[in-house]
Amino acid sequence: MEYTHHFNINRFNEHGAENAAVCVQNLSNWKTAVQEIRTWPEYTPQPLRSLPHLASDTGIGNLFFKDESQRFGPTLASFKMLGAPYAVYRILADEVHKQTGGRVRPSAADLRSGKYRSMTEQVTVCVATDGNQGRGLAYGARTFGCRCVDYIHAHVSCGRARRMQELGAVVIRVDGEYEASVERAKEDARMNGWYFVSSTSWSDFDSGIPRDVMNAYMVVVEETLAVLQSALRGITHVFVCGGVGSIAAAIFLGIVTRWTELQGSSEEMPRFVVVEPTEADCLLQSATLGEPRESRRSLQTMMAGLACRAPSPAAWKILSWLASDFISVPDSFAVDGMRVLAAGRAGDVPVVCGESSSASMGVLLRAAQDIFLREKLGLDVTSQVLLFGLEGATDPEIYERVVGVSPDKVFQAQQASSSKL
Repeated sequence: MEYTHHFNINRFNEHGAENAAVCVQNLSNWKTAVQEIRTWPEYTPQPLRSLPHLASDTGIGNLFFKDESQRFGPTLASFKMLGAPYAVYRILADEVHKQTGGRVRPSAADLRSGKYRSMTEQVTVCVATDGNQGRGLAYGARTFGCRCVDYIHAHVSCGRARRMQELGAVVIRVDGEYEASVERAKEDARMNGWYFVSSTSWSDFDSGIPRDVMNAYMVVVEETLAVLQSALRGITHVFVCGGVGSIAAAIFLGIVTRWTELQGSSEEMPRFVVVEPTEADCLLQSATLGEPRESRRSLQTMMAGLACRAPSPAAWKILSWLASDFISVPDSFAVDGMRVLAAGRAGDVPVVCGESSSASMGVLLRAAQDIFLREKLGLDVTSQVLLFGLEGATDPEIYERVVGVSPDKVFQAQQASSSKL
């Protein structure tokens, strides 16, 4: 068997709810972040696509796909363009407020204009990244007027490193895994008085930066729910990629909050499925053992954004309470997902989906052929599935090598397909 599956029998239990309560409370005010980002000139809601032919081919009732492949444009192309830039805006607004003795708290437009550049250009933000978070941070630093340093580990592609540099970041490659780059970035931030910008929280999201990043991610959830509206009641499965668990925790929490508002309880809640690479399965290992654990695997996976050794401690509290299923899969699932989505099966809109977010589609493809996996996930012809495609072609050269066609060609086909609808 190529995949490993774990069903969370403790979902929604009282202990899990109590354990996650502080995290949930600290993340309860995401509306402010969503409203702010919607005012930004580059903001455009990203589509929730219906893929009826793929649904039929995979033996389910409906398939919805949240498409983040052009978030702030096809070259940025990731949900992480929301979190890091919003955190940078908040950091710099606070810095100006402090330096002006509390007289001024600039708006995002004020910071963009360069009005306070003499203050903000002395600020440095940094992060450890596989690519997307680093580009998001570099973009935020360039937009709002400060310096950015991105730490990457040994296996980050040269293409992803170059794209961070093109956005103005200083890029430092650390010999070792992702966690080695995290430790280096945190230590350099401590020594130099920089801001370390990450969604990973070691303290229940009670500090500003991780909370700001997570709240900004809720834009993805709010856009999805705005399209689904009351149809959310029909969703039976939600698939999200793993990593340290932050985005899955945000999405599941947002959906649970709206579901409870609509239904009044958690009854008939959709199954929440977390998908990870076999070689970076820290969330599945944690679920299996009932506590946060590191993956003992190699971390060698094409799903670069998910190559994490350990979960975010705070995100794990939410996931262990809300997630129903954890599944780890080989890279071949991501390849299959990328290719099928790009092809636009039988008239469906072609979709660009990057390596780190396409394995969920690969799971559906396998479940259509594997009755045991289908039963494990509770999929049948009535299932209504929501997939979150959280990145586009973040390294176009790798994308074209895998899919056999450039992302630009897929976008052209997408536009042609959409014009026929």
